[in-house]
Amino acid sequence: MPPPNPGSHLAQALAALSADEMIAALGPLADRRLARKLLAPVLRRMSHPLGEMLARFDAATRERGISRAAKELLDRKRATLAVTGRAATSGAALFVANHPGAYDAIAVLAAIGRDDVTILANRRTFLQALPAMQPTLVYVPEAPGEIGGRAAGLRAALGALDRGGALLHFGAGRIEPDLAFDAPDDRVAFHPGTGLLARATWRRGGIVVPVTVLGVHSRRAKRLRVVRRLEARGVTTLAPLLSVAVRLFADVRIRVVLGPPVEEGSGDDVDLAARIRTAVYAGRDR
Repeated sequence: MPPPNPGSHLAQALAALSADEMIAALGPLADRRLARKLLAPVLRRMSHPLGEMLARFDAATRERGISRAAKELLDRKRATLAVTGRAATSGAALFVANHPGAYDAIAVLAAIGRDDVTILANRRTFLQALPAMQPTLVYVPEAPGEIGGRAAGLRAALGALDRGGALLHFGAGRIEPDLAFDAPDDRVAFHPGTGLLARATWRRGGIVVPVTVLGVHSRRAKRLRVVRRLEARGVTTLAPLLSVAVRLFADVRIRVVLGPPVEEGSGDDVDLAARIRTAVYAGRDR
């Protein structure tokens, strides 16, 4: 009898967590007890390939570095990636991206091609289940009252810049529209912390690079009636989750645009975050 594969336990755990996130993504539908009871078994079966994929990604990150692991993941999922512009290959750099979900972080990691990257993230059980990824992640609490946790997250992020590394930050801190299909949501502003991080980067002699990610959602998934109806109600997470979890929705054509560095300027953190947001969204037309 062959020895048990430790990665299989991680894959099963990730599949279960993925199913839970997909159920939560249904928003109003998931609040109905019957809908949750009927959907949960189906979504857990659908999530097995995703769990296996992420377990392999975590192992590849440990063995070959996160940049190569990201490229291999996209290849396995048959998601194409086109990159416009060039990333700074060394030195302190803050990469600020929009956040359409699905493959956005993977695509940016593959596009910038750096293994010395630190990712600012909200604390999620799903992310915490990836052991090899933990040194790469800095968790920032969502609740404004968690001042101590935010300060600790900021110190860890600045430490990455002090070491001359790269820092990846999703300015909105929440899922946004995929710009390959939809217009920007003007109600979603970039967090003022984006401005704070930019100032800290410039003080360390680093650069601030706007990153635009488009086309991470499956075209087939976007055409589904349930997706269209939920998105009309403001539930934007189902299409990205289907795009990565279900083989039927493998028709993903991603584009990452690395814009010219944002120049240092005046204004408060809110003004600076808004200016960086404009630079990020400008990549849609490049």
